[in-house]
Amino acid sequence: MKNIVILAIILISTFSYAQSDKRDTKFVYGEKGLEPRHFTVDIKGVDRKELLSKAIDWFNEKYGYSKSHHDKTGKTGKTETGKTGKILSDNDIYEDDDYEEDEIDLSGKAKKSEKLRFYGFTDNAICFGAGDNYSCEGLEYIIELRFRDGDYRFKPLKLTYRTATSKNKQTISLKKHKFHSKDGKIKEGYEKVSSQIEAFLNSLNKSILNYLTDKEQEDER
Repeated sequence: MKNIVILAIILISTFSYAQSDKRDTKFVYGEKGLEPRHFTVDIKGVDRKELLSKAIDWFNEKYGYSKSHHDKTGKTGKTETGKTGKILSDNDIYEDDDYEEDEIDLSGKAKKSEKLRFYGFTDNAICFGAGDNYSCEGLEYIIELRFRDGDYRFKPLKLTYRTATSKNKQTISLKKHKFHSKDGKIKEGYEKVSSQIEAFLNSLNKSILNYLTDKEQEDER
């Protein structure tokens, strides 16, 4: 009987640990905005500097740089597929940034990490409107990647677009749904935007993950 009780305790503990260690790796854009605000993906056995180096190679390939542009030049690349990108300065701060203290390891020290922030533009990424007002617009985005030994964090910092009838950029809030009316319903003509945002960000992360793990690349569009 004692052995059965001990076995039950072990199984419950293992299950609880497995549940607490489970991480969201898909974005959902709903009434409360983007959830989760970021997520972490495990890549066991790869140190942070190698992850950073491979991520820069991914960026160079995705946004039209040659292999020689492996450093943070700050220059803008452009591909024939309507994508433009730029690696940003470490000092750039954005209004949607959330302050977060460094995570602490078991020794009481902050875990060492490397960061890569980049700007990107993809044409015809979101479509909305009805009838004669229906249009597809390019999406501008700022993404932060943080690398630690064995994992990376994917965090969207800013999403914007510009319509043909407006000179000003429209910001897609990450903290609340931009396309809900005051009665809580999604505005007419914007019903598909949430799924388009989700699909775009999730596919972009998948592209990065595939590159970091040497899997075949897929286009995020």
